[in-house]
Amino acid sequence: MKLENKVKLRKFDEHDILNKVRWINDPENNRFLHYDLPLEYEQTKNWFEKNKENKKRYDAVIDYNGEPIGLIGLLDIDLKNKKAEYYITIGEAKYRGKGIAEKATDELLNYAFNELTLKKIYLYTEKENFSAQRLFERVGFKKEGLLACDLIYQERKIDRFVYGIKYSEYVKTDLLNETPIQKLELSINDNHFFIKRDDLIPFSFGGNKVRKACLFFNEIIEQKADIVVTYGSSASNHCRIVANMARKYKIECLIITPEENYCQTYNSELIRLFGAQIIKSPLDMVKETVNDILDGLKKQEKNPYFIQGGGHGSIGTQAYVDAYNEIINYEKKHKLHFDFIFHASGTGTTQAGLICGKLINRQNHTIVGISIARKNPYGQKVVTESVEEYLKIKEISIDYFNRDIIFIDDYVETGYGAGNEEITQMIRTMLMSEGIALDTTYTGKAFYGMKKYIEKNKIKEKNILFIHTGGTPLFFDQMRRKQ
Repeated sequence: MKLENKVKLRKFDEHDILNKVRWINDPENNRFLHYDLPLEYEQTKNWFEKNKENKKRYDAVIDYNGEPIGLIGLLDIDLKNKKAEYYITIGEAKYRGKGIAEKATDELLNYAFNELTLKKIYLYTEKENFSAQRLFERVGFKKEGLLACDLIYQERKIDRFVYGIKYSEYVKTDLLNETPIQKLELSINDNHFFIKRDDLIPFSFGGNKVRKACLFFNEIIEQKADIVVTYGSSASNHCRIVANMARKYKIECLIITPEENYCQTYNSELIRLFGAQIIKSPLDMVKETVNDILDGLKKQEKNPYFIQGGGHGSIGTQAYVDAYNEIINYEKKHKLHFDFIFHASGTGTTQAGLICGKLINRQNHTIVGISIARKNPYGQKVVTESVEEYLKIKEISIDYFNRDIIFIDDYVETGYGAGNEEITQMIRTMLMSEGIALDTTYTGKAFYGMKKYIEKNKIKEKNILFIHTGGTPLFFDQMRRKQ
């Protein structure tokens, strides 16, 4: 039975008082709760009688497979301003670290946003409560600031972070449910291979660009932008997905593309189908063209929103922090550990997100980015800068992480979109044996690079995860070129 079928929230009742008293009186639970101990039964019963009809709070018990294991709820419910404060504690120690808190939080947020129609949920947590912060960030809360000396508890001055999540940020989960991980038949050096199917995200052929676009469009909608501007090649998955999502939300879309080597691809045909305007520019003039277009739109009293090529930037990085959290949730549920995580590394934010997820969660996966175009040292430098930018924005202090950046440029061939006969043969084999389509530009080249890297480094008897970052239309371009 899946975990999500076992977690249930129910309203706190009188028979739950004994459990609450026991949980709160556990010093480990109370470390960050700031109750005056010991909590007494009669005191708690009086609290219950006073608040059981209180419409400004919602107190619930987390049941796991029928057993009460913790508390969760909303405080200061403000229906006028559409906000409330969140709290949670897993009282039974043996149930921590099993993904239950994430599921319970999702149930509570669903209640808050969809039944109470609130627009924002916020919370406070001590600066030193690192495990809670990792939970909050996994479920979508964003750190909004530090409150210095916010509390005094037992003569100790306490700094607290304030976190928040808005409805517009929460609704993304409707599209971005966890993508499946499946085992492959592939066998090299007695390793066990798995693949994470981000190509099955249910929008526009899926892929890492959908993960990123969902987060960008949450912000686009919130800022009430009326035109989206981005750039990329005629084969760009990013541009196709941005154009498709802009059409979905009825927002104008303008694509700037280098005129050198421009050719008709399935992606470029889809971009036109979605009604996006395409402007060609000399490659060395792209930056100037973008700035001129944005200035012109503002003079027309438009409200443009610009997305860097490939979804580069901290929002794109966040998308793969989220994906990394899905991976560790899968590991917990299936009681296994991936020794290596391979993926195609292009603009760098996919790899940066995975690395940031690893650092935040203090995990030991070896993350290997197989470059599909860029060479070192520039390729590794871009990933490093993306990691630094994200950690700075999130106010996360990690002094040394360069050893975590493995950016392999041995398999780029002659550059972006270039392949070889071995890659083509491997793509054909994967389709025939696994029913999975890869492409020569991104996933096929990365999968080929992964195989070569494993053979070269004599990696044996490990669990290896490959992330399929999408790009299915490029598979059909390859077929068309072979005809």
